[in-house]
Amino acid sequence: MKISILSTLSTSLVIGAFILMSNSSGVAHQQNKDRTGAPGSDNTCQQCHTGGNYNPQVDVYLALPLGGGASQYVPGETHTLVVEVSSNGSPAGYGVHGTVVFADGSNAGELVDQDANDCIWLDEVDGRHIFEQNDLCASGMFEVAWVAPPAGSGSVSVYVAAIAANGNSTSSGDDFEGAQFQFNEGVVGVAEADVDPVLISHNADGELDLILEMPTDCAVFGMDGRILFDGALPTGRHSLAVGQSGWIVVRCVTSNGRTFTQRIWTNA
Repeated sequence: MKISILSTLSTSLVIGAFILMSNSSGVAHQQNKDRTGAPGSDNTCQQCHTGGNYNPQVDVYLALPLGGGASQYVPGETHTLVVEVSSNGSPAGYGVHGTVVFADGSNAGELVDQDANDCIWLDEVDGRHIFEQNDLCASGMFEVAWVAPPAGSGSVSVYVAAIAANGNSTSSGDDFEGAQFQFNEGVVGVAEADVDPVLISHNADGELDLILEMPTDCAVFGMDGRILFDGALPTGRHSLAVGQSGWIVVRCVTSNGRTFTQRIWTNA
């Protein structure tokens, strides 16, 4: 569940007063400051990052390693925490600064940097775990491994502050968005989870991988609305060469009537 932050509160969610240049790491690393907007976080200098017309939007979801988005977490299991920042226009890049906490502001679970070559690194401010960009990132897609807390922990919140930046080496002309996303505790273990009958990912060859637990009708669309694939697929694994780089949308309807829609980045 996403909870929009009111303008009076979003003042506490900026990535920081430090000017977000084209080679900027996050404010936790640069200033030892927590500006995520979580309980007890530092004050902000959001007013420095204004004047842009990008109107950024932030979305956060959790996924287990095999794929599939989730609105609940599985206690004790490792999820991929996915943060997607999108915007109007053509910003030079994006920055994020966030954390995962309980209602009292204490750390919820553990963050694990799963790829030393991606655009995310982990930091800590006054004991709070922080994930943030390690550079101005051309893609608005950020991923970090998150080990969920044990059973009985209750709901957690992901606080994210994001900036769409114009890369002009000053803070003027940037645009900010901050939000809180709540995830409730789900089933006790993976074996008890209601496993999605459709798992969607992409492989190193730029093909779209679909793992289907039952016969399924799937359609793939480009962000311009073009239909890249539309057809019925039997149970099993399928690799589709969609012939397009960038964001695509996959919509599948299983033989028992369940519908799945997912946006995914491909490299054709």
